Amino acid sequence: MWDNDYKHPVVLAKEAATIDMLSGGRLEFGIGAGWMNTDYEQSGIAKDRDGVRIARLLEAIAIYKGLWTTGSFSFEGEHYRVSDLDGLPKPAQQPHPPILIGGGGPKVLGIAAREADIVGINPSLPKGYIDASASTEVVPDKLDQKVQWVRDAAGDRFDNLELNILVFAATVGPGAGETRQQLAQLFSISPEDLDASPYAWVGEASTVADQLRAARDRWGTSYFVVQGDAVMDQIAPIVAELAGT
Repeated sequence: MWDNDYKHPVVLAKEAATIDMLSGGRLEFGIGAGWMNTDYEQSGIAKDRDGVRIARLLEAIAIYKGLWTTGSFSFEGEHYRVSDLDGLPKPAQQPHPPILIGGGGPKVLGIAAREADIVGINPSLPKGYIDASASTEVVPDKLDQKVQWVRDAAGDRFDNLELNILVFAATVGPGAGETRQQLAQLFSISPEDLDASPYAWVGEASTVADQLRAARDRWGTSYFVVQGDAVMDQIAPIVAELAGT
């Protein structure tokens, strides 16, 4: 997942296309407007206000798509200008690699719904860092609202979108009950909301598999990202149970 502000879209389009070619068409191109304060502070890049960063992202998406198609491409925007450039190499996947855009509010989720192939349904983090307020974003009712924003903005293309969830906590296997109570307290939500939330996987593998089936039925979520090598062995039985379903 790239922060659009880190590189000019002409440069990133070339790099991403190269990766797609070298990988035999396996790239998923994740791009965002940037949100984390420390990303900007530590890199020395100025963090513009949300509206500016989002507008710049929208222009960049048009450039990525334009440079990845056949022939030369020109673009004139407020933030970027491209003049008769034939972006090379072209990606193996045409018209372009699947684009993943994640967001937590209606504006970015609307852009994702209209422009992306994969939409990440994320917590809203307007402060630029994660604090206790983020816990209110993982409850099922919030996800209902966000998926509806995507559905409204996508219109007829909604059924072709893949909905993505980044899993923040995973404790799978015997003895997960104590962890369940601890996580519910940490997130300041009820254990029942925790059980229904696809952002946390806590319990026996069969229980979590049922939770993910329920999430798919309720929201259409089918793409989950679990972080950390330590949990891979824990979630392997879930993958096995859900494979092909």
